[in-house]
Amino acid sequence: MTTVHTIRCARLAAVTLSVVAVASTACLSGSYTTSRDKTVKGAGAGAVAGAVAGAVIGEGHADQILAGAAIGAGIGAGVGSYMDAQEEKLARIPGTTVERVGSDKLLVRFSSDVLFSVDSAILTSDSRTALDDVAVVLKDFSKTAVVVEGFTDSTGSEEHNQALSERRARAVSSYFVDGGVSAERMTSIGFGEDHPVADNDTEAGRRQNRRVAILIKGKAK
Repeated sequence: MTTVHTIRCARLAAVTLSVVAVASTACLSGSYTTSRDKTVKGAGAGAVAGAVAGAVIGEGHADQILAGAAIGAGIGAGVGSYMDAQEEKLARIPGTTVERVGSDKLLVRFSSDVLFSVDSAILTSDSRTALDDVAVVLKDFSKTAVVVEGFTDSTGSEEHNQALSERRARAVSSYFVDGGVSAERMTSIGFGEDHPVADNDTEAGRRQNRRVAILIKGKAK
């Protein structure tokens, strides 16, 4: 068994219970569907689990940032309104969709193939407008932690996909830093081919799985 495969198995085992619990809550409360984004509603269980799993793991990284000195004392009792305003601005950016993952978290995703060409971690010229607009919002709402998450389809080896997803996440986070977003409130993580949101047996599904998502989290105090 390869090292990457061992890591993937451990990672999946660690989040399975959390994914089931969060996904169940979402089904009951509708907390993963907002008036501006109906991406999750009507999607298959695998797509929901894939998106939620990435958010669950990424939240731990966001909490580490929020526990440090970079964010400060937090937003306070108005964290929900703070995230509402941020969600509103992000939802207006062409090529992005925004999911509300609880009162203090947002998950931003980009349209397929907006950021990278196939098997590449070099940002496309078309991606820069969307990323520039996101960077402006991130700078305006500076009391949040930002986790850039990279994913791939299942084409190629696990090792290759893991490394590619990490390079893609770093490329986006570096672009944000160049755009003025504080590096101290941001981190990147690659998931490789884990947590697909569509069927890897079809080209359309693989295109959806080649993605970068941005988890944004605030803290009340």
